[in-house]
Amino acid sequence: MKKEWNVTDSSGNVHKVQCKMGGFGGNKVIVDNDSYKLKSSNWFIVVVDYQINLPGAVCNLVIIGNNIRLAVNGVYLDDGKKYEPVSNVPVWIWVLVAISCLGGWFFAGLIGMCIGVICSMFAVKAVLDKKTGLAVGLLVLSLVISVIIMFLVAPLLNA
Repeated sequence: MKKEWNVTDSSGNVHKVQCKMGGFGGNKVIVDNDSYKLKSSNWFIVVVDYQINLPGAVCNLVIIGNNIRLAVNGVYLDDGKKYEPVSNVPVWIWVLVAISCLGGWFFAGLIGMCIGVICSMFAVKAVLDKKTGLAVGLLVLSLVISVIIMFLVAPLLNA
């Protein structure tokens, strides 16, 4: 997956910012043809908050799962919302993400873990948007779906 933005600094110069996810080169950001590797701060889902300093403009590339956003001078370009650092995500959400992913694996195998990862991406985004109830609900929903899969699919496999 690839996203691209043109950012104008205080001098009026246009800078090209690209984000490339996956592939053989790994995750990277390219600023004016200079490439920088990105490293996720979480083991279960891709969580990146990378700061790019341009003359007169501070950019933050925020990646949660497959949601890629760029904030310039504290405002996201896609929707105009205020930038919130990923480091502001509370620790308890990471505990729930781990429970959701590992619980999904325990209850429904790889399918359950994938459901846990997908719900976790949306839950972390919800916490950053100050929607705590939605985040907890999504993670509980992922476990409920995994348990349902366990009871519905497992008997079919044993038949």
